[in-house]
Amino acid sequence: MQSEEIGELIKAIGAVMADVGYVRGTGQNTHHRYSYTSDEDLAAAVQPALVRHGVALLPVACHVERTGDRTIINQTWRVAHTSGQWSQLEIAGEGIDKQDKGVAKSLTGARKYLCRLLFCIPTGDDSEREAEVAQSNSAAGDFSPFVSELLDRVETLQLRGTSHAGPAAAKILQVARAGMGDTAERQSLAKIVAWADAADAAEA
Repeated sequence: MQSEEIGELIKAIGAVMADVGYVRGTGQNTHHRYSYTSDEDLAAAVQPALVRHGVALLPVACHVERTGDRTIINQTWRVAHTSGQWSQLEIAGEGIDKQDKGVAKSLTGARKYLCRLLFCIPTGDDSEREAEVAQSNSAAGDFSPFVSELLDRVETLQLRGTSHAGPAAAKILQVARAGMGDTAERQSLAKIVAWADAADAAEA
């Protein structure tokens, strides 16, 4: 859905893109020692440009589904301009939490990716590319049960948005294709198993 005319809105969105540029992540995962771009990073970078160019992001509807610890939302946003022009779009969000934070995590993720995708913001994070690594390669090759199970675990972590899962999948495939045997595979991939165990524990 959109207003009859959106030319001024599109021009303003382009101006926001030009102002924001690259956003460097300041979020830190101290356990796995990596940085990431948080919702706060994106909001802090985008908000001044939105104000400057007369653009507002308005949540107007949200559909929530819960299955166990998993919460999935489909949120509708209106991108509005001071000219009166507007456009609506939908974006999904997902959160996993055993307590009461599933919806909050889903909403945070939805807003983060709304800003990132609407304004084409490069951040250095690419969970989709990482997910494709495991999903496209997990079925390739005749792997041992140990490797196949580990690839499945990494794919699950990718679907949760866990950082560094893509490189982990690539390392697993590299070891698997070397044909070194089960014992050597387990030794070579011991650190990845430990990482996956810690990532699973963090979600528990």
